[in-house]
Amino acid sequence: MHDLPLNQAAGLLGLARPAGAQLLAMVSHGDDKTELPLLWRLCTAMTELGYAVTVLDATKAESDANPGLQQLMDYRFGYGASDFAALHTDALDWTIVPSAQGIQSLCQLQTHTHNKRMQSLHRIGQLFPSNGVIILYAGVDALVQMLGGTTCRPLLTVAQDKSSLLTSYLALKRLLLKAQLTPAILNMMAEPRQGSAAYANSVAGNLSECARNFLGFEVNATYIDPHQPEQALGAEMRRLSTRMLENALVLSNAPAMLGIPGAHHDAGYLSRSH
Repeated sequence: MHDLPLNQAAGLLGLARPAGAQLLAMVSHGDDKTELPLLWRLCTAMTELGYAVTVLDATKAESDANPGLQQLMDYRFGYGASDFAALHTDALDWTIVPSAQGIQSLCQLQTHTHNKRMQSLHRIGQLFPSNGVIILYAGVDALVQMLGGTTCRPLLTVAQDKSSLLTSYLALKRLLLKAQLTPAILNMMAEPRQGSAAYANSVAGNLSECARNFLGFEVNATYIDPHQPEQALGAEMRRLSTRMLENALVLSNAPAMLGIPGAHHDAGYLSRSH
């Protein structure tokens, strides 16, 4: 490794924000019938916007036959980021990486300090292309531990299903109270008119009332009708993708930053995307 140059510019090296992958998050709260089709549509929209997309699926466990994030972090012989091209099939324009064990390992290594959390995210950033998008699809407990206190806004879906009210409310409560994370709430149904009986009786209306009464939080949900014509739905998903990218976390992929005396480490590990 080359020594750092000893000149007047050496101190400025620690101030430059390194390029890195953009991290987004989506909450898994048990509504696979709504969440997974939405996740695949988001991936499609982001690839149409020109991004290389990787899904870290923390709902699926790694194995020797189905390697994923844990193998990448272990640097096991025969595995590398390029080897996951096998997961990139002709049917998909993005890569899906099983990540349950890898995310669990990162959570177990963390303490409740901010710097430890930044180091875990930094490690993920080192594994994937700096010009890509990483979507972390995980349960709320993992997101609380991995992203608590950051500017990330995990996407939380709500469907017109009574069970979705309970699971989405519990996820919202944990994100707000345990991690100070404000999710972006997406209601996958045609938007009912505010004040109407349909809205009052909808899952979105009930969620809004519960959040206001018990959490002091005003739900400002975005509505997307999944049954609208394909062209209109595609345009909606591209707009949603753009809004999510505005709140993405940029993960450093430059390990040399760690050794720069006087560098502002927090800005190096993680910063807000614009």
